[in-house]
Amino acid sequence: MPKSNRNIFNSFKTYQRYYRFTGLYSFILSNIVKILITILIIAVLAILINSYVIKVSEIPAFLIKNFPLPAILIFFLLSESFLGVIPPDIFILWVSEMKFPYLMVGLLGFISYVGGFNAYFIGSLIGKIPKIKNKVEKIYANHIDKINKWGSIFIVISALLPIPYAIVCSLVGMMKYPFYKLTYLGFFRIARFYLYAWAIFIIF
Repeated sequence: MPKSNRNIFNSFKTYQRYYRFTGLYSFILSNIVKILITILIIAVLAILINSYVIKVSEIPAFLIKNFPLPAILIFFLLSESFLGVIPPDIFILWVSEMKFPYLMVGLLGFISYVGGFNAYFIGSLIGKIPKIKNKVEKIYANHIDKINKWGSIFIVISALLPIPYAIVCSLVGMMKYPFYKLTYLGFFRIARFYLYAWAIFIIF
């Protein structure tokens, strides 16, 4: 094996051992399990709602008819720029009955991508206010620990899995993580919207 290939292989093994030792793989697995449980709960709720309340397939049309598109998109941007506690899947369901649903999913993904930048700069401002920064560090000590251990990989995980992406972006902004890295890691956020949309459109 050429020396350069050996160095790459050895580096790969070193990273593998480190991630296994720090619990990265078990963390990813536990979040995948959470996704599967969430999908199961959503499916059960959908069946119940469909049977006793309203046809689930009629919900997107109801939302489209009663809520203006610009208002919902602005609301979504605000959610993705601050705490990001409103599940994006609700918005994916909302666009499922539109004329070009996957185009709208791309728009939602782009809005979330921009929201991550907003959250980053909010975090940068928080980092300049010691009292607020100290409180945030105490509240999100667990997330900060994972950012310190896994760096960019944790940002990718938060973009793809059910971890509040806006909060993670704010924390990395507060921690002075290089902004240029977020500009390309954020594309995983757009990919997440298409992956989840594919699953949601199949279910509903």
